[in-house]
Amino acid sequence: MEVKLFLKIDHIQEKEYEGTKSMQLQTIQKSEKKGFEIIKVKLTDTNLGCKIGDSISIPVRLSAMNSQIFYTQNGKIELVKGN
Repeated sequence: MEVKLFLKIDHIQEKEYEGTKSMQLQTIQKSEKKGFEIIKVKLTDTNLGCKIGDSISIPVRLSAMNSQIFYTQNGKIELVKGN
């Protein structure tokens, strides 16, 4: 089963760990129960073709640890609406 997230990019973060660079897309999700929650999607393809403020559709793989959900890109990012 393929899971797609539809989100607006609020931040693009570059990270480096032990010499390996990676990128994450971040968006803020509002909820009445939890308040604000930052959703982070680890990218496997760093050729974005989109920028902060764009609305995108991104297929993801889900994993969970210690009651937290982690999202990893699992396909091509599609631009829904450019900024």
